[in-house]
Amino acid sequence: MKLKDSKPVDTDIVLLGAGHANVQVLRAFGMEQLSGIRLTIVTDKLQAPYSGMLPGCIAGDYTADDIHIDIARLARQVGARLIHARATSIDPIQRHVCLLGRAPIAYDLLSINVGITPEMDQIKGAKEHAVPVKPISGILDRLERAQEAISQLPRAARICVIGGGPAGIELALALNDHKRKLSQLGVELTLVAGSGLAPSLNLSTRRRAERALREAGISLIEGDHAVEITSGSVVCKSGREITSDVAFVSTNARLPDWLSQTIFKKAENGGIAISETLQLVGHDTIFAAGDCATMQNNPRPRAGVFAVRQGPVLARNLFAKAKKEPLIVYKPQKDYLTILRTGADKAIASRGRYLSVEGAWVWRWKNHIDQAFMAMFRVTDEAPDPDDITMRCGGCAAKVGPAPLRHALARLPSLPPNKDIIVGLAAADDAAVIAWSKDSALITSVDQFRSNVSDPYLFGQIAANHALNDIFAMGGTPHHALALAVLPFNPAQKVAEELYQLLAGARATLDAAGTALIGGHSSEGDSLALGFSVTGRPGKVLLTKAGAKPGDHLILTKPIGTGIAFAADMRAMAPSKTIENMIQSMLLSNRTASEILVGAGTRAMTDVSGFGLAGHLFEMLGSSLGAELQWSQIPLGTGVLELAAKGFTSSLLSENRRPYQNSFQPETIGAARSAIMFDPQTAGGLLAAVPAGAVPKCLHDLHEAGYSAAKDIGIVTANTDTILN
Repeated sequence: MKLKDSKPVDTDIVLLGAGHANVQVLRAFGMEQLSGIRLTIVTDKLQAPYSGMLPGCIAGDYTADDIHIDIARLARQVGARLIHARATSIDPIQRHVCLLGRAPIAYDLLSINVGITPEMDQIKGAKEHAVPVKPISGILDRLERAQEAISQLPRAARICVIGGGPAGIELALALNDHKRKLSQLGVELTLVAGSGLAPSLNLSTRRRAERALREAGISLIEGDHAVEITSGSVVCKSGREITSDVAFVSTNARLPDWLSQTIFKKAENGGIAISETLQLVGHDTIFAAGDCATMQNNPRPRAGVFAVRQGPVLARNLFAKAKKEPLIVYKPQKDYLTILRTGADKAIASRGRYLSVEGAWVWRWKNHIDQAFMAMFRVTDEAPDPDDITMRCGGCAAKVGPAPLRHALARLPSLPPNKDIIVGLAAADDAAVIAWSKDSALITSVDQFRSNVSDPYLFGQIAANHALNDIFAMGGTPHHALALAVLPFNPAQKVAEELYQLLAGARATLDAAGTALIGGHSSEGDSLALGFSVTGRPGKVLLTKAGAKPGDHLILTKPIGTGIAFAADMRAMAPSKTIENMIQSMLLSNRTASEILVGAGTRAMTDVSGFGLAGHLFEMLGSSLGAELQWSQIPLGTGVLELAAKGFTSSLLSENRRPYQNSFQPETIGAARSAIMFDPQTAGGLLAAVPAGAVPKCLHDLHEAGYSAAKDIGIVTANTDTILN
């Protein structure tokens, strides 16, 4: 992936976490003309929730999509790299963020804006029996699981919310509005406010909140701390026992364990200590904001309003630090506005010692503020421009089309006879097969393409997996690989880091496949590209594309749609769940699938790659066979059909479709289906012709092995027509 201005990278800024401040840095990056700065966001959640709208979402005012920022789309839109991973530690000496299950990422400047977690250790049994409110990124999923459990009760459900601060009050009132969904037999709610009700707010606001709870029928227990939670009750310090089917904990919170264990200086409340410029005390290349950070000389309560207000200052100072310009000071408000949602179209506003107002107009005011904040990060859907030749796809969609390839090869003189070549150019198969000795042979293949993702480690994994497919498609076992890497021009240190990420990702995939990376070649180019020459050994049965017989069933091991998904992603139009689904599919090795299919007596096999499902199917069928396919059985990636219906297609589509003008054309099966059938796949599935009697067990074994999308998509026929029902 190149910078917006395509100039060499001088400074790598890494945003760790997708909190309210860091997402504003992302947005600012997209609006500024910044030369030499590369921005990377590292997050384990591709959907970032806005805490201000969470109670409304629980209550039913908003949908989950309404309150979440799609980080994948936002990062693509602004030209930032995205790394979907969980941090495990930070090395400020080497300037690395260590990540779970993958290579560390290097930074020049780092911004930490991660979530916090409740102090579950303070209440006995809380870890085993309670539902933590923080981190908010997972509360909706946790609520759904709790809802499933209590919906089975033969009586009214009893829910206890522990924590009488603003968050606990809003949660209890939101659950009250949500209770019809929670249980058809009713819900009894209790709020345990051990330190009193909203002690940080003024007296008038506390009284209004108490009245709202009373009118909602929520029992309030003040001044009695919860000390134990069991599977059926909450026990308070006084000995009071509250019957509870589900307990939500919204009390004091702390840093995640991995961050609390760092060497960074901590403030009195346990947060990492920062200065007035939002830099960590003692570490001027690291910034932090939001609930995880506390200003050393001006500590403020943990509230979302501060993270929101820190965002513009954080962006300004990160970019200024990169450009060696003076930093500005963040001055937090002494008194800040708190607006509590208390019911449908009802809210209380509070500020300082005296201001407290409520009513429907306050809720409308809050809704306006929240909607305005979210509007800054929404990526507007736009129809693709079919004439935009600058949007050339990456991945296997970047390969040369079948017609130009065949024309070029046809002009070459015939090769002289060579008895050692078992499968070569003439066969146009997935890989070449060479007789190595009297009793052994080698399978060899090569693949290379431009990156279709911004994360170089992930690209290394995908490219290696794709290259291995040619060996698996012939029923072989890969042995070793040579890498072919193209890297954009940058300073030597940046090139070295990117090459390390590429090869570390590739090694993760190759090592898992028992394939040694033994060498390779690197060069400069306009964009990041990677490929591999892979050599392996045939199995007991050497499979080729030819060999299918009428009556064989066609089994596809993975969903299709990567070309369409990433064509939309290039324009920041693909939802993160679509890209996440496709990435997981691309990372799934076909090694075990190949073994299962070979064991099932497969007669012909290929991997679905650049020419699409249709193109590779026609290569299998040749001129003497046809097939009858069932559209409903063809596995599609999440959201792919919707994207195709909107007109998103790979730039290779027309070339893939050109040789087959009589099959699967838009006018006969519809534009979306046609685009999907010829959509080029990166690290796609295996397509195998399996004898009918072996299909049930074969599919069962594939599903058991983790190929949950594997389907029987049709049958081979003696009729040379190929149809899609």
